Amino acid sequence: MCIMWESKGNKTLFRLNGEEALLIVTPEGMTDTFEEKEEGVFLWHRTTEEPVVSMCMEAETLFIPEHTMVPAVSYDGNPWGKDHEYKGLEKDGAAYSYAFHRCAVPGATCSWNEELGVALFGTGSCSGSMQKSAEGHMHHRVLWPEEEGPQVLYSDCWGPAFRGTMEPSSSFTAWICIGEGKGAVKKMLHTAWKQEYAAKKPVRKTEEVWKLSSEYARLLYTEEEDGLRAFSIGFTWNGREWVKRPDFKYEIGWCGQNASLALSLLYDYQMNGREESLRYGTAVLDSWVEKARSKEGLLLTRYDPEDSLIDACNLGTAGQQFFEAYDQAKRMGLDKKNWLDAAFEICDFAMSRQRLDGGIGMSWNRDGSPHELKGTAGAFLILPLAEAFLRTGEDRYSISAVRAYSYYYREFANNGYGTSGALDTCCIDKESVIPLLKGGLLMYRATGFDKYLEMAEEAAWYLSTWQWHQTVKYPADTVLGKMGYDTFGGTAVSTSHHHLDPFALCYVPDLLELSERTGREEWKQRALAIWRNGVQGISDGTMQLLEAGLRPAGSCDEGILHTRWGNYKTDGENGSWGSIFSVTQWLVAWPCAFRLEVLRKCGNWNLLDGLY
Repeated sequence: MCIMWESKGNKTLFRLNGEEALLIVTPEGMTDTFEEKEEGVFLWHRTTEEPVVSMCMEAETLFIPEHTMVPAVSYDGNPWGKDHEYKGLEKDGAAYSYAFHRCAVPGATCSWNEELGVALFGTGSCSGSMQKSAEGHMHHRVLWPEEEGPQVLYSDCWGPAFRGTMEPSSSFTAWICIGEGKGAVKKMLHTAWKQEYAAKKPVRKTEEVWKLSSEYARLLYTEEEDGLRAFSIGFTWNGREWVKRPDFKYEIGWCGQNASLALSLLYDYQMNGREESLRYGTAVLDSWVEKARSKEGLLLTRYDPEDSLIDACNLGTAGQQFFEAYDQAKRMGLDKKNWLDAAFEICDFAMSRQRLDGGIGMSWNRDGSPHELKGTAGAFLILPLAEAFLRTGEDRYSISAVRAYSYYYREFANNGYGTSGALDTCCIDKESVIPLLKGGLLMYRATGFDKYLEMAEEAAWYLSTWQWHQTVKYPADTVLGKMGYDTFGGTAVSTSHHHLDPFALCYVPDLLELSERTGREEWKQRALAIWRNGVQGISDGTMQLLEAGLRPAGSCDEGILHTRWGNYKTDGENGSWGSIFSVTQWLVAWPCAFRLEVLRKCGNWNLLDGLY
């Protein structure tokens, strides 16, 4: 790769491999300098003759992009899905602008085609914006002070534009990344990460996290009158007290994580000798195998309501957990072949519904008939299929897993994004590509083919576009300000749900493995940052937020409203602080389950504790 640049008058032209890639025009009264920090990565510094109270640093691509991205906000303008989200890059001819705290990289915008790619991002309290010209070129902009417009996405509506203020300044800094195609995006992610990452200890030690999380798991345990034994999906505040959610109460994977919680309690018994943990863990797994079935005898992924669907996300993770639970029971001297049978039953369900093109589907009615065939989330069923092949060596599992991985990875590679992993949305998201990371590593272990490792790493790069590369400083009078919450390392949910959550905890072990296999230290750093972010906000039994009472020990919020996305209110300037930079007040089960899962899979707790 060869990058050259030259300045003539007030214009600076960048070329990649001889092709014109980027043009920057310096306004009158200003001076621009460019320092190449590494190949294709430039620190752009602008000074003004007089201090100013606003700035726009703009760069124009000299090629026609095929793809665009605002990390964690917009992927090709969000063409897939029908949710409430930013569609396209502008509204009524005015380009959208996005605050630094809304984006995974502050002020970042990216555009590329097969040969050329450009990414721009800023520093400090900036915003980002991009707009296509009449010639088809992309104008990338970093803006100061912070602004969002021409309308702002909230969870329940579109709010009016926001514009902040700043002290007069004569110095501004941005970063330019130029590369071959999507390589520019990777350069941007790597550069932004390297600028901000710092090794530090988590707010809670691993032993404390295990203790609190296993305590919350036991609190979630419930015995129904019909004999079902299961873990509640979580606690909600009813205005007087924290109560177990009265509807959609039990789920084997995804938000409910019954199989994972049960398995972790088996580990808790082995580690700490708690008979209660053994009783709860075995009862829940037995109950799902025996009682959570449709009238046709199919394993259910949700126990209620009666018309709930069977979905690939729940089913795929449940299959993996049943395999591991059988192994753990065997180590403890328990014969739980019914759990192993359930894992293979899930594999058989997937194979019997796999199409000739390799796709399996995303959800089914309770009688097993197809409900929704489209969606990258179908890739979750790769996981038990690959596990089955690793255990048995049978070609039928290998062939099915290979065909499924090929189908879903091809869909991801062609689109550049994943869809429908978050089951309560219909949009582009993070979660649906997680099985391509996990599955790629499983397939690499099973086959030894380097291509699977490469594809797993591509999935990891995509997941990194959802990971926060900065620490946002929140106003002291907001919930997040009072909590001292650190956004760094956290991940957003989807293009329609603009809040952070610790869901990335579920692939911390996979990033650690990827780092070991590729020799890339950054994957280990990203894994540890996810862990540090994901152990914040855990109640020790004395935590109290907003108007609710003391939170149960081991519980935490599902969502962190890190940007202007909560319910919009007009009781304050530019909306109410109380509706943003806050928390969801939903103490769901899965963060607890994922923390325990990381700890039982990661043998080196000192690494997670920051004791290198």
